[in-house]
Amino acid sequence: MAAKRIFLLIAHKAFREALASVLDEEPDLEVVLQAGSLAEALNLDHNIDLALVDPSLPDGDGLVVVRELSRNTANAAVAVVLASSGPDVSVIERAYEAGAARVLSTSSSLQEVVDAIRSSTLE
Repeated sequence: MAAKRIFLLIAHKAFREALASVLDEEPDLEVVLQAGSLAEALNLDHNIDLALVDPSLPDGDGLVVVRELSRNTANAAVAVVLASSGPDVSVIERAYEAGAARVLSTSSSLQEVVDAIRSSTLE
């Protein structure tokens, strides 16, 4: 089976790069794209299986990307895991409305993130 292709859209560069290193160590996961802003994310070709999206980007709302990935027919199989910094119910509700398949808190352990990525699919 081919590795799941992952896009990391996370504002904090150190966290994004550390997470990419952890995920790339997994034989069934591969980080193929990284971005730290909305502008970067909207200018990328998203040939991916899954995106991990930060809702709080320096130049806008990460949910714009969630909505775009969910709508784009070329990316119909993209499952979106949203990184949320806390239990803000309005952000979580808006994430699901935008098409997020799952919502994770940034307080999740690395193993919880890996497990969520492995199990995330659009049904």
